Amino acid sequence: MNQQQITVCGCGWLGLPLAAELVKQGFLVFGTKQLKSDALALNQFGIQGIPLSLPVNFSDSDSELELLISAFCSDFLIINVPPGRTETSHTESNAVLYKRKIQSLSNLAKQAGCKKIIFISTTSVYADCEGEVTEDTPTAPNTESGHAHVWLENWLQQQWQDNVVIVRLSGLIGTDRHPAKHIVKRFENTQQPLDNGLTPVNLIHQHDVIQAISNIVCRWPSRKVLHLAASTHPSRAEYYQAMANELGLTPPQFVMNGSDSKLINAQLSCQELGLALKYDDLMAFAPYQ
Repeated sequence: MNQQQITVCGCGWLGLPLAAELVKQGFLVFGTKQLKSDALALNQFGIQGIPLSLPVNFSDSDSELELLISAFCSDFLIINVPPGRTETSHTESNAVLYKRKIQSLSNLAKQAGCKKIIFISTTSVYADCEGEVTEDTPTAPNTESGHAHVWLENWLQQQWQDNVVIVRLSGLIGTDRHPAKHIVKRFENTQQPLDNGLTPVNLIHQHDVIQAISNIVCRWPSRKVLHLAASTHPSRAEYYQAMANELGLTPPQFVMNGSDSKLINAQLSCQELGLALKYDDLMAFAPYQ
């Protein structure tokens, strides 16, 4: 049996450990970084590093395009590219630029003969939803980025049909990343109680995302739109005050409102993937664990 090839576009905080885990599982893994030096540094993890700036420039030299074609001639392409901040060098909006970036990646993958796409999206596409949100809940974005993600999800599904899976991630937590520090800083800067203390948190741990994507690669799901969130949803006040205490920071104060906000229920996605979340009880482990 030939070794399967996976390309991870965007080897940052999530993409790098994901790519490294796929290497451990025996896949031939290509990974992209914007800078050549950063791409070369991926080799130490067993990842074939490819420098790539987006949107893809199809007018590159024949040798550069040939390298991209070989890297994207994969069994799976994982698109893990966030919108990022507005780039002042561009006259178009950040959302328009983001759509062009992802479209160019899709077109490159098509040209290279890639078989399947996994697009990492966001649960912010449900921004204006209230109450329990399942995988079948209609999207309701309220930001430029949210609208861009919905547009791209639909466009990719039209382009790839059953050969694309959309994975919408809740707020990410894990090694060296936890929103508690940001929340505490906001409170300290304003010295005013923060809004939405009763709003349930929707979070997912880096480890569980990596496991979910590994499961998708190993067993292509019949459900093509998935989302991920821990099944526990403490209130913002309860959760961030507890996490601030764990970090030795001043617990932020909250206005106790927002109880009707959205709650992401990922039970169907976890069942589809045969996934048991390791970090399902958000109150049971410390920040950065």
